[in-house]
Amino acid sequence: MSHIEEKLKIAEDINLTFDLKEKPNNSNLKAHRDRAVIANLRANLVLPNNKILTVDIDFDSTSGYHNNTMMIMDDFGVEILATGFETKYGKEHADKIRHAWANKERPSDPRKPTYMLVQKPIDTNLVPKVFVVCGRKDHVSNSPKNIL
Repeated sequence: MSHIEEKLKIAEDINLTFDLKEKPNNSNLKAHRDRAVIANLRANLVLPNNKILTVDIDFDSTSGYHNNTMMIMDDFGVEILATGFETKYGKEHADKIRHAWANKERPSDPRKPTYMLVQKPIDTNLVPKVFVVCGRKDHVSNSPKNIL
């Protein structure tokens, strides 16, 4: 079986590699009629000690990532997210987002969060869940908690 890849440069610092080999859908996720949905992302994180940590993000699980709608990875993204929350849900929620991004979750954590995940609410009257992720030393025993 041949391995087919296509590479696409979207911007100077965004390169995609597509593995075009078709695979069965072993997830519980379903594509939309006219749009694919993300089932899994693999991220190589550059840590402050210049080592790489590989993280598989599975969106088909009960880990808190199901129904994820946004992944925020830097200060600009957090400010855009917080501004949107401030407009739609109020300053209190926006301030919680800014605080969670700017600080370690626990003083003993090795670093501040690497990214945030925003989960769409089940009911349109509810506030979306926001998770800060990958600043802890212990990833296994502590699932991310909604900061709002």
